[in-house]
Amino acid sequence: MFKINNKSIIFFSLLITIFSSLISSVKAIEFPDAPEREAPQSTAAGGRRGGCVSGTIPIMALTPNQDNAITTVSAQPDLFVYIPTTRAKLLQFILKDNGGNTIDNQEIAIPQNDRVMRINVGDKVNLETGKKYTWEVSLICNPMAINTSTYTKGSIERVTLEDNIKKELSAQQDALKKAEIYASNKVWQETISLVAQVKESQPQQWQELLTSVGLENLADKQFAQEETPE
Repeated sequence: MFKINNKSIIFFSLLITIFSSLISSVKAIEFPDAPEREAPQSTAAGGRRGGCVSGTIPIMALTPNQDNAITTVSAQPDLFVYIPTTRAKLLQFILKDNGGNTIDNQEIAIPQNDRVMRINVGDKVNLETGKKYTWEVSLICNPMAINTSTYTKGSIERVTLEDNIKKELSAQQDALKKAEIYASNKVWQETISLVAQVKESQPQQWQELLTSVGLENLADKQFAQEETPE
């Protein structure tokens, strides 16, 4: 009969401690207080008006709000947008300041199959702290038939963090722990950008983040740069 001695108890206690610490270190990244999101409009209407896109999910920005209002601490942030399967070859990205002046206008090649795309704001752009900017992303299919299946828009504001939060971020090397700090301070773009860095090695973190903002239907979509040449 198996006897449990003091050494066995110590050994199992250590195992439990190590296991518990591992679980706590892989805390799911969730974005706080995200409002409930309405179901996306089907692309069927867009398909009837020229057949630009197909599938059930239209073009969608990966943001925590239905109105696509987002925050960043960066002067040149990235945006993440889901592009449905489309016959369009290009998308247009436009960024405007609060005076309505265009400060960035790009035409970007897009993949044939549905993918999540990272849109890099132009090198000459320098978002100012405390100012709100508007952005638009549209698929270039038929300029005379733009609809919600081929077009999305939103706003972005550059914010600043308290000095103690900045110090906490500077002292942190782990991408997910940095993402957790940004999320707790409701800074979306840095949160999603950092979680995207580990999407391949820790896909559950990407899934948890998108699910926390009502985008679970996009959690399994690949990034455009993940495609491999045939």
